[in-house]
Amino acid sequence: LTCLLFTIGNAFSEEALVPPNTPDLAKEGGKISGNLPPGLSEGAITPRRVKEFLSKSSDKKESKDNFIILNFDNAALKDVINTIGSITNENFILSPGVDARITIHSAKKIPVSEVMSVFESVLEVNGMSLVRSGLFFKIVSAASAKQKPLEVRTGDDRNSILDIDRPVTQIISVKYVPVAEVSAVLTPMLSQFGSIIPNTRNNLLIVNDLSSSIVRLFKILREIDVNAFQNTRMSFFKPKYSDVQSLSNELTEVLNALRLTGDGIALIPIERINSLVVFSSSPTLLKTVEGWMRKLDEEVMTGQNVFIYPVQNVEAASIATVLNSLYATDQSSGTKTVSRTKTSTAKKTTAKRTISTSTAQPSSGRIEIITFEPTNSLVILAPPGLYREMVETIKRIDVYPREVLIEAIIAEVTLSDSEKLGIQWSVLNNITLGNKEYVTRTQSISGSTDIGTLSDSSPLLAGAPAGGLSFVLFRSDKLASMINALSSKSQVNILSSPRLLVRDREEASIEVGSDVPTATSTTSSSTNDTLTQSIEYRTVGIKLKIKPTINEERTVVLDVEQEVSSKGDNQQVGQEGNVYPIFTTTKAKTSIVVPDKQGIIIGGIMEQTKNKSSQGVPFLSSIPLLGNLFKYSVDTVTKKELIIIINPYVLASQTEADHLTKQFMSKLKNIKKLLKDNEDSISVPDLDEKDPAKTDEP
Repeated sequence: LTCLLFTIGNAFSEEALVPPNTPDLAKEGGKISGNLPPGLSEGAITPRRVKEFLSKSSDKKESKDNFIILNFDNAALKDVINTIGSITNENFILSPGVDARITIHSAKKIPVSEVMSVFESVLEVNGMSLVRSGLFFKIVSAASAKQKPLEVRTGDDRNSILDIDRPVTQIISVKYVPVAEVSAVLTPMLSQFGSIIPNTRNNLLIVNDLSSSIVRLFKILREIDVNAFQNTRMSFFKPKYSDVQSLSNELTEVLNALRLTGDGIALIPIERINSLVVFSSSPTLLKTVEGWMRKLDEEVMTGQNVFIYPVQNVEAASIATVLNSLYATDQSSGTKTVSRTKTSTAKKTTAKRTISTSTAQPSSGRIEIITFEPTNSLVILAPPGLYREMVETIKRIDVYPREVLIEAIIAEVTLSDSEKLGIQWSVLNNITLGNKEYVTRTQSISGSTDIGTLSDSSPLLAGAPAGGLSFVLFRSDKLASMINALSSKSQVNILSSPRLLVRDREEASIEVGSDVPTATSTTSSSTNDTLTQSIEYRTVGIKLKIKPTINEERTVVLDVEQEVSSKGDNQQVGQEGNVYPIFTTTKAKTSIVVPDKQGIIIGGIMEQTKNKSSQGVPFLSSIPLLGNLFKYSVDTVTKKELIIIINPYVLASQTEADHLTKQFMSKLKNIKKLLKDNEDSISVPDLDEKDPAKTDEP
């Protein structure tokens, strides 16, 4: 190996840079003399002579085999730059206003290839940085280096990054850990110059710092950016005697006491299958947890225990009937009911989970299920294992009850003499709302029809048996258009527009009317000629009963019973001429199948009224025989048809109820506006804007 010695004024010390095995090299201030290596003559050491020597040495060996000792004592920055440039063959530009006195003492030989790295470290210590710009290196202050266009590096080849104090921009890809967490860990590790910009969208880090600092960041990132499941082990445990949630809570208490909890272990109870999943990165810790699970999952006592289960959604008595049929097979077993009057010391429980209250020692195999009405709870006497099976059955029965919001409109259509069959022929024939053609079907009053099987493209029927019910299926969002269609064809009187919220398989009813006093009998006394009448009140008006049944496909079976009654004119009855009122009653009873959010119209109930009136010239029309020439009679026939419009909405959760409420508020505003526009031809009651989802259930 060839080595150099040079001292240039104050910039070089007297320490010689000599080739190996040349101990007799003379040292003089600023000069070299004595036994010199080939290519180096006596005289003052200058950057030009050093560059000349290095170029001659490189002809024989690569410059990376050369070593040098650098010693600067309070040297001017420009002198150091000139020397480093001669050694490294690099070009430098010194930024205005940047200056410093440089001191370097190297006790060991430095490879020439490392001189640039040493120079960058010296600049970094003195608050300066090197920024490459084409064929030059700019020497600027560290503060202003951030504003300079830095070299941008990408990729994850950490070995290709030079460990030098040169500012660069490095784009680092993070694989497993969220980039925000990595940024929080690496930010304190940056140099004074550095900064980190996390890119959460692509999980990247954009780092502006010294190259040597980025090398350190890569080493830290190698340890924290790892697959969390790479060394994680899992254990699956299904307890035989314990409830999984109770087992998880007890196991957590044990691990806390042993100080084994933390990030090293995770317990996840799965109640649906009564199992516990354990995750841990430590095999030893996982075995410890498995051992404790087996110890805790033991049947503590034999025989039966008394358990209390608070039922949430249905009646406890109905669940007790099912459990008694499934489990209470012993003759001594059975179901009992405890009411509030029989139990003065009963306490209401609000806990959602099962509570074990006491222990009994009855005969083996005895099971008792008692319904406690004040808190709608089940008191069960059974072995723990059998009770856990009962709980699984109860949970599948005790579910959130489904409800149906029913919007109904009962209307009376007055038909002209040319309109024979009001609703389905005069009103809806050839009417298309939107792009949908409506479908009708006739059926007897007490019969049933499956509207769900009708095709949306089926044409209207061309004929129907007189006296039968007709059905029209339409989209519920076309209700306002449907009323408009009715009013455009006939005179419509909306008798009632109730909205009912009813539970599945429960009957809802609404009655709007008045009580009319009616004489039912007349009794005369032969002694004092006194007449005595018996009076009864008879309710007339509108009655509507609906019982929905919801299936799994959200199709609703509606049992509908509707009645409209009214008081007519009085009529003389009997030879004595007693006057009694005439009551008119129109009834309809049917069972229909309607899809969720689909409306249906029930019609075909006809009523015909005949009135006879006469008009003539006063006085002249009263002359016998000749009076007929001055008067004429008018026979008026009035036909009315009763129609029922029903829209069912299935509500399986509170979220659906809230969403439907908003839709109904908007719909009611549209209907009210429509009715206002047609008030000349439609007589309707005022529709207030109450929340339809909050209608009281009957």
